[in-house]
Amino acid sequence: MPPVVLQVLQVLTLLAFSPLLTGSISRAEALLQARKGPSVLQPYYDIFKMLHKGRSIPEDASWIYFLAPYAAFASYVTIAMLIPVLTSFGLPLGYMGDILGGAFLFALAGFFVALAGLDSGSPYAGLGASRTMMVTVLVEPTLIFVFFSMALISKTDLPYVMGETLRNSWATVFSASHVTRRGAHLRALGARDGAS
Repeated sequence: MPPVVLQVLQVLTLLAFSPLLTGSISRAEALLQARKGPSVLQPYYDIFKMLHKGRSIPEDASWIYFLAPYAAFASYVTIAMLIPVLTSFGLPLGYMGDILGGAFLFALAGFFVALAGLDSGSPYAGLGASRTMMVTVLVEPTLIFVFFSMALISKTDLPYVMGETLRNSWATVFSASHVTRRGAHLRALGARDGAS
């Protein structure tokens, strides 16, 4: 398969199946709490509903308010172009960014979303934006620690090389240090998801 087709296929796959992953996590959490919980397809229903709602534009909103969703979406799509998910080798654009570049793009998307909340002029949106940024300040150092730990194990910060290192060394995957880092990474992601 040509690398460019693989690049496009990865972006489309991530866009199509990301809501399914979110729904599966919500469903698993509900089952662990002995609740029925939402369907795994609930995020798709929510996206469909949001896309068919009318626009609500604050009177005080500037161009930043309109730019922020596009900037956040572009950041997420760029991450999908850099970090391989469907392959174990680097994608054509994979050399343009490493794991820290992906972390920067996640932070940039969050920054634009918080900026849109502040630009709306609503005090409630400002409170939500400041709360999200506060949780980000607490979560990002943990994620950076995990990334640096993985970089020390694999001797690089390129995501596909990190993945290949773990796939080729089961001793590394089951080592106490890797399990501890993985737990810290999952807790940090859970805290970030809970804040949004």
